[in-house]
Amino acid sequence: MDSRAVEERILNAAFKVVDRHTISGTRMHLIAEEAKMVQSNLHYYFKTKQDLMLALLRYLQQNFSENRQAVLDKAPGTLPGQLAGFFRQKKDIITQTPEYDRVQYDFWNLGQVDEEVNQCFFESYDIWRKHIARVIKLYAPDLPDERIWLATCVMVSMMMGASLQYLNAPGLFDLDSYFEACLKMIMGYIKD
Repeated sequence: MDSRAVEERILNAAFKVVDRHTISGTRMHLIAEEAKMVQSNLHYYFKTKQDLMLALLRYLQQNFSENRQAVLDKAPGTLPGQLAGFFRQKKDIITQTPEYDRVQYDFWNLGQVDEEVNQCFFESYDIWRKHIARVIKLYAPDLPDERIWLATCVMVSMMMGASLQYLNAPGLFDLDSYFEACLKMIMGYIKD
């Protein structure tokens, strides 16, 4: 098995362990067990838990970005269609793979006391905001950059707010209706 495949196996194992035990409850031996390897081999790839957690956060961001692009590639080639694609991806995560958001919230929490994790978390969300900004700029090129940037921040807040509330109380509101309202609000802001 090549090195990249082993690293990916470790990262997938770490993801499962973090989802079950949280970051603070995660231990390297638990990840090694989940990856079906001895702990010394795990340390060959990731010297410390910190190294592994940062790699996991970057790995998750890469997966989010690839999935997001796949969703947008299928979305209508209009500003509302593309922005709806961002909301659709978040709805799919909330309903089909909520463990991704649970782990993301855990990284946010850790980032409040760990500057390196906080920086990595910021970079992850910055990629998301910049992707939204590129789409808005493509379809609304005359919109001032400051307005585009604020729209991206609001959209991320809408999506993560939906996740936080819905995962806390599934069925609290209809996600389709929620994201439809979000799209209308964002489009109103952009056209204002």
